[in-house]
Amino acid sequence: MKAHGSICLAICLLLAGEAAAADTVVLWHSYRAEERQALEQTVTAFNTGHPGVQVKTVFVPYDAYLDKLTAAIPRGHGPDIFIVAHDRIGGWADSGHIAPLDDYLPRGLTGRFFKKTIDPLRYRGKLYGLPTAFKSVVLYYNKALVPRAPADTREMIALARAAAARGSAEQPLYGLVWEHSDLYFHAAWLYGFGGRLFDERGRLELDNPENVASLRFVHHLVGELHLAPQDVSSIKVTSLFNAGRAAMVINGPWFRGEIDQEKISYGVALLPEISRSGRRARPFVGSEAFLLSARAARPRRAFTVMEWLTRDAQARVRLQVGLQPVANQALYDRGLQQRDPVISVFRQQLKYAVPMRNSPEMQMVWVPMNHALVNAVTGRATPAQALAEAQLRAGSQIESFRQGRQLKQRGRGMDDFLAAMLWVGAAVALLLGLLVVVFYRRFRQLLRQAREQKSAYAYVAPALLAIGLLVLVPFVVGLGLSFFRHYQGEYYYVGLKNFTDILASREYPLDDPFSFYYKLFITVAWTAANVVIHVAIGLGLALLLRNPLLRLRRLYRVLLIIPWAIPNYITAIIWRGMFDADEGVINHLLGTVGFSWWNSPWSAFLANLVANCWLGFPFMMVVSLGALQSIPRELYEAAEVDGASRFEMFRRITLPLLKPALFPAIILGTIWTFNMFNIIYLVSRGAPNGATDILVIEAFRWAFERGDRYGYAAAYSTLIFLILLGYTLLTNRVSRATEGAFD
Repeated sequence: MKAHGSICLAICLLLAGEAAAADTVVLWHSYRAEERQALEQTVTAFNTGHPGVQVKTVFVPYDAYLDKLTAAIPRGHGPDIFIVAHDRIGGWADSGHIAPLDDYLPRGLTGRFFKKTIDPLRYRGKLYGLPTAFKSVVLYYNKALVPRAPADTREMIALARAAAARGSAEQPLYGLVWEHSDLYFHAAWLYGFGGRLFDERGRLELDNPENVASLRFVHHLVGELHLAPQDVSSIKVTSLFNAGRAAMVINGPWFRGEIDQEKISYGVALLPEISRSGRRARPFVGSEAFLLSARAARPRRAFTVMEWLTRDAQARVRLQVGLQPVANQALYDRGLQQRDPVISVFRQQLKYAVPMRNSPEMQMVWVPMNHALVNAVTGRATPAQALAEAQLRAGSQIESFRQGRQLKQRGRGMDDFLAAMLWVGAAVALLLGLLVVVFYRRFRQLLRQAREQKSAYAYVAPALLAIGLLVLVPFVVGLGLSFFRHYQGEYYYVGLKNFTDILASREYPLDDPFSFYYKLFITVAWTAANVVIHVAIGLGLALLLRNPLLRLRRLYRVLLIIPWAIPNYITAIIWRGMFDADEGVINHLLGTVGFSWWNSPWSAFLANLVANCWLGFPFMMVVSLGALQSIPRELYEAAEVDGASRFEMFRRITLPLLKPALFPAIILGTIWTFNMFNIIYLVSRGAPNGATDILVIEAFRWAFERGDRYGYAAAYSTLIFLILLGYTLLTNRVSRATEGAFD
């Protein structure tokens, strides 16, 4: 009886736990600071008033937020509801990641929100979210430098030039600062000139005359009048404004929390009217909203939470505590101007803002347009040429994306993927079996050794298991993925098409920066230059540090190892700042302030090379120094007695005895440099237009920045592996062939 009672109690506890878990609604967000505080406050109020349903909030860093949502929701590990901007709705709706809300909507609910915040949440006639806030950009100005907000761009330019004239050569002052190479910020000018990204039928139209006029206007502000620095990032915008060196900036509501309120007296105003077009600048607006996961355990209950959190009372908390421009119309009464003039300006700007498209094709426009902005602003191309190139690149990516849609309509998806993975696994197993047959005697010898030395192999077994799980399994999965094309969360078998497209360079000419062969050339040049310089500097410093007459040798060794000891991404960020066109120490030392290292492929390549040489020479120095210290001094003394010169001693004694240690180091350094991701990605960031990207970064960009072409990226990765495998086999053969070359 006791046993039965225990079993019944356990079942009751299990059922109670499941019921409790079912009544928990999981909410993901990426809010920080005041926004997070306001959200937590409203969630706490809900949990207090609704004991039968508990909301659990999960913070996910913004950099990983979208990728984690895309990966977690289809597998049932994601949230029930989550907060995100509306621009991903189309792709997630097509892939079945999010559920429409129309079946749960009470009558009149959408009237609670501004039309420009609710309309972007509709896709193919269905509503997929409830808005929480809207975010666009406005004009911030330093009242100590700008007496009033400009009414139009003519007045804005005059005020900016007057403010800039107050700066000095040592500390220049900028009249207007914004991220001019980012489409999100450029949209204000683009739509202000009457431009567009897509026509009424949804066809791509980047190279229209109005868009050209907007790029010409930005080139005039930055390239001709120099009202803004050439290299701009969000961090630089904030630092210049807080240092009193930016008279006006264009930024969003998040910038408010970054301003040093004690030092800077600032005002906020609508973006000015464009004098040439007669239209007010019209920035993008993003509708931030609660979305419902298609895998929510109890969707109706999750919707109840969403609806409650978007009511006016909760929106007021986000407005007052979180400082968000909320989407609820009722909160924008006449007294808001006095209570919060900043939010009031964002409300006015909403009238002139343009909602971003929420279709999947929009994701393929950002990078080509950003490249076009860089080319036009720096003068590398005319605005018309820059936009024509953007039209071709974005059009090519959209065309490839739509081919994936055709594959989906044919119904070839995950079943083919799983089948192919089984075939790849079977092929790998067959290959291993053939190797066992071919090397049967060697295999039997290994088995005999394993039986005789069980304890030794037991120690090695965990490492072998880890390699199998962490290296072999992902490799097999990546190899299988290279035979597929990804579309909206599904994979479709395409055979060798990814490889043939890459190797035949079907999408781009051979000399195009997006071509595999161009990337291969850059990668080989990058690797060869780095390894030669690393070995030369490392060996040279090792020879100096070996000198017994050198004082403070130990101190020098510690100092010279520091670049290697610092994490390489930190080194990359430091060098990026040092190469800044306007604020970087290198341009100040060279007397070339205003020169942008990122406008030319060769200067950007040189900047990457300098940064990576600083990072890489200590490894070769340590290896060389260790090998040099093992060479007996008697050999040099004997050679000196025989009358050998220093060069002859280096060639006849040092190099042959260094070879056993230096040659493997060169092989390892070559592989490291061939796949050196951080330096290029963080220093030049591929500028200009991807011309300095190497193969491994190109694979990353195809996977995450150009329409989620995971199969294409996997094929790139497989080719990289084959290149490195061939290099390793070749160097091993050369090493064996030259073992006695110096004897």
